[in-house]
Amino acid sequence: MRIKDKYNQHLTGIVLSLIGIILLSFDTVLIRLASASSWNTVFWRCILISVTSSLILFARERTTVFHKIKKEGFPLILSGMFWGFSGLLFVVSVKMTVAANVLVMLSLSPLFAGIAGYFFLGERIGRRSLFMIAVAASGVYIIFAGDIEGGNLAGNLLGLLIPVCLGINLAWMRKHSDISRTAAVITGGLVSAFIASFFAAPFSVSSISFFYLVLLGLIAIPLAQLLLSTGTRYLPASRVALIMMSETFLGPLWVWAFIGEIPPVRTFAGGALILAGVFADSFISIIYDKKNESPLQFNNKILKQ
Repeated sequence: MRIKDKYNQHLTGIVLSLIGIILLSFDTVLIRLASASSWNTVFWRCILISVTSSLILFARERTTVFHKIKKEGFPLILSGMFWGFSGLLFVVSVKMTVAANVLVMLSLSPLFAGIAGYFFLGERIGRRSLFMIAVAASGVYIIFAGDIEGGNLAGNLLGLLIPVCLGINLAWMRKHSDISRTAAVITGGLVSAFIASFFAAPFSVSSISFFYLVLLGLIAIPLAQLLLSTGTRYLPASRVALIMMSETFLGPLWVWAFIGEIPPVRTFAGGALILAGVFADSFISIIYDKKNESPLQFNNKILKQ
């Protein structure tokens, strides 16, 4: 391949990934702007994402999620449940605490994936990764220590469970590599919507709130997923993951611009430690491909859905 063609492909991957992550970064602020209850938001967000993902699955493979479940069985169902729980926890925690806290916690997903990979796949966690985990844990401690200024302890704890679910799910999908990611997203959406239906009153949502949820579930997230997955065709997944880390500051930026929420100082300090650890691990892994060490970088905002 000519150098010019390689450059054009690289540039295409960067542009697609940047547009995708900008769209995805509006997830948090759209949840807040919807002004619906947590359960109503979970119900409509997950239903709408499942509908769009089902159309994508049928367009690509001419099949349905039910056929995929019948074919792939328990591994797909369990993966879908982890997807569903992470999406449910994301919405509830965003409603309960500072948005920046949730997004910072979300960046811990690669570290939990490395830990889960040790148990599910027997992958060795190298000294570098252990150091990064310790750095990230220090960042979490700073965010949680004492009174959570401007946040909510329950919301932060729920936010911490999101990367746990995503990390376990990544390791599970690595163990069962034939799992259809799109089918798992649909399954997760249906699981979350089913749980939410017991507590929600979905038809009580106002028209303006429903508009924001449609914008989120039918346009922003599906289009972002499509752009980011296409971006990995032109860029290594680890580099796309680095670009996706920008959502950690873009998300709170939109919340500040549209709602006026300013993260507390603890979030900036702890978040800086966490992001430094994850970024360093991802960047070093690009330069030095250590085959025997558990790869920690991955596309965590696609897994959130």
